[in-house]
Amino acid sequence: MRILLVDDDVEGRSFLANYLVLLGHAITQCQSGEEALATYNNNVFEMILSDIKMDGISGIELVRESKKIKHEPAADVVLYTGFVDLELAIGALRAGAYDYLTKPINMDELKAILERVEEHQALLQKNEVLAKHFDEDVKVVMQDKHELAELQQKVATQAGIGKIGIFSDVIKRVVRQAEQYHTDRSLPVLIQGETGVGKEIIAKIIHYGEKLESGPFIDINCTAITPSLFESELFGYEAGSFTGGSTRGQKGKLDMAMGGTLFLDEIAEIPIELQAKLLRVIEEKSFYRVGGLKKIKTDIRIIAATNLDFEKRIAEGLFRKDLYYRLKVGQIIIPPLRQRKDDILPLARMFLQDFSERRGKQFRNISESAARLLLSYNWPGNIRELRNAMEWVSFMYDGTELKEEHLGNLAGKAIVPDIKEKESRGEWQKATDVPEAFALGDHIDELIEQALRRFGGNKTQAARSLGISVRALYYRLERLQKRRANGD
Repeated sequence: MRILLVDDDVEGRSFLANYLVLLGHAITQCQSGEEALATYNNNVFEMILSDIKMDGISGIELVRESKKIKHEPAADVVLYTGFVDLELAIGALRAGAYDYLTKPINMDELKAILERVEEHQALLQKNEVLAKHFDEDVKVVMQDKHELAELQQKVATQAGIGKIGIFSDVIKRVVRQAEQYHTDRSLPVLIQGETGVGKEIIAKIIHYGEKLESGPFIDINCTAITPSLFESELFGYEAGSFTGGSTRGQKGKLDMAMGGTLFLDEIAEIPIELQAKLLRVIEEKSFYRVGGLKKIKTDIRIIAATNLDFEKRIAEGLFRKDLYYRLKVGQIIIPPLRQRKDDILPLARMFLQDFSERRGKQFRNISESAARLLLSYNWPGNIRELRNAMEWVSFMYDGTELKEEHLGNLAGKAIVPDIKEKESRGEWQKATDVPEAFALGDHIDELIEQALRRFGGNKTQAARSLGISVRALYYRLERLQKRRANGD
C-alpha cells in the first residue's frame, strides 16, 4: 500500500517507516499535520498513519481535514498515541479515523490493521467501479474469470504439466504481462527467476497467447549442448561444412522456429563466442547457416530465460552487455515462491488434489499444522519442488487431510521449518538430539543416481528435477566416478 506516515518524532517515525517498508509498503513521511495535508492533496494514498499529539494540526484535526479532500476512494486514517485515554480514542473514531493504536505500538496489531485497511481499500475501489459501470463491469469481471480459467487449461494442455495455478496478484500480473508481450512478435523477451519458478510456462503463455495461435515453439537448453555443437545446432549447416556432418546439410533451431518462437533456456550460459552472432540475428533478423553463403531472413519471436545473475556474468566477462540489453527489451521477473507466501497453500492443495485423483487417493484438505510447515519452509526448488513434494505425499500416504507427519521426509529431503518458527512453537530439537555426523555427499550422490534412473539416464531431465544445471550434474558425476575409481 501507499502509506502517508505523519509524526513529529523523527526517530520514532523513521523506525516505523523502515518496518513498514520491510512489509512491502511504499512510505511517504511527513513532519507535521500541515505538511501531511499538502502532500495528501496532491497524491493518492490508501492509508494515513499518524500520531495524535503533534504541534500545530493534531492527528484528530488531520482526520477531519483529510475528509474534505476529495479522493476516490479516500485514504483510511489510523491514529496512534502514547496517551491511553478512552475519550481521546472515541474522539478519534468519531472524527472518522479507521482505527486507533496506543504506543508502544504492538506490531502484530499494526499488521492486523494493515491487512484490514488493504481489504477495505480493495472493497472501496471495487464498489467505485461497480457504481459507475455496474452492468458493464460485472460482465468484464465474469469474462476475465472465464478467460483466466480457459487460459490455465489451454496452456496446461500445451505444456503437458497438468493444471496451472494462478492465485496471487503477483502471478496474475506476470501472466497479464506475458499476454501483452504475445501481441508483438518482434519484441525479444527475457524471463528471469530461480530454478523451478515456471519460466518455461510463462514463455509458452507469451508464445500461445489466449487464442493458442499456431506456430512452432522450439526450445534450446543452452547448458545441455556442448559449445562445439552449439553453433550448428542453432544455425544449422550446409553440406560439407565439417567432417561427420550430414552430406545433405541440416537445418538448425532457427529454421525450425520460423513463424513461431525460439525459447533459449538458461541463456546466460550460451558460449561467449556465439553471443555476437545471436545479437546479429536479433538485430538484423537474418542469419547464415554454418558454411553457408545465403542470408536467410527470420520470422521468429525470441524468448530467453535464466536463473543466473546477469550483472555478475557480465562483470566476469562471460556475457555481452549489448546482448543482455537487447534481450531485456521485454522483461519478466518471476519472484521465488518464498516471496509469494499467498501462492504456497493454494498450489499445494491444487497439486495434492490433482495427484490424489490420479492415484485414487482421498486427499482434499491441508491441516493447520501442515500448512504452518509448508509456509515456514524456504522452498529453494520453488514450484517444482512443491509439486514434487505433493506427488510424493500422494504416493506414500492416503487420507482426507494432509498432516504434518506426511511431510517428514520427501524423496530423501527433509522439510525443515524455519528455526524461529519451530522455537516459537517449542518444537525445535536440541543440539544433543542431532546426529554427530551426517555424510551429506553420500546422500547427494544417491539423489543424483535416483534421478538418473527415474529419467532413464536423461541428464537434462535429471538435472531439472534436482534443481541444478546440467553442467553442475556433469561435474558431480565426474567427482563420483573419480571417487569410485579410487575405491572411496
